[in-house]
Amino acid sequence: MKKAIMMLILTLFLLSAAGTVIGEEMAKEGTIIGKNYLSGTSKVLAMGQERLQMNYEGGGVIVDDTGKGFSHLAAGYVMGTLHAVKGAFEETGFMVITPTDGDKIYATYKGSGILGKPVKGTWTYVGGTGKYTGMGGSGEFTRYPLQEAAEGVWTSMSVVNGNYKLP
Repeated sequence: MKKAIMMLILTLFLLSAAGTVIGEEMAKEGTIIGKNYLSGTSKVLAMGQERLQMNYEGGGVIVDDTGKGFSHLAAGYVMGTLHAVKGAFEETGFMVITPTDGDKIYATYKGSGILGKPVKGTWTYVGGTGKYTGMGGSGEFTRYPLQEAAEGVWTSMSVVNGNYKLP
């Protein structure tokens, strides 16, 4: 009987502690430090030997370096375009981030670099759905090209850092 009572007390304690963590409200502002792992496909329009236009899309996962936070283990989907002249390019794109709670976060980004080399750029949150409605913030990224996942499938890893703010 004592064991059953102790188990009941322990269970109630653990449930109340977990409920506090699960029900904890997200901070209204904070920092983002993490990595995005993405892969996808692209369509290239060659314009002679010096120029090309590329449109791409892809998806993957976002990992927050702290192991928690709204972006940890979120899904990421990107769609972007770049124009290269003699290997140097500028790109712009859009990203939809889906945290594990199912709401959406929207971001725009732009970057520049040399084809096949790391890309430096910036991103800006431009809103979202549910509790991310009106989300703002911005940051920087460095994207590293990785070995293709399969023929015709690009793969990359980005190191990101920045901030967010909710209304």
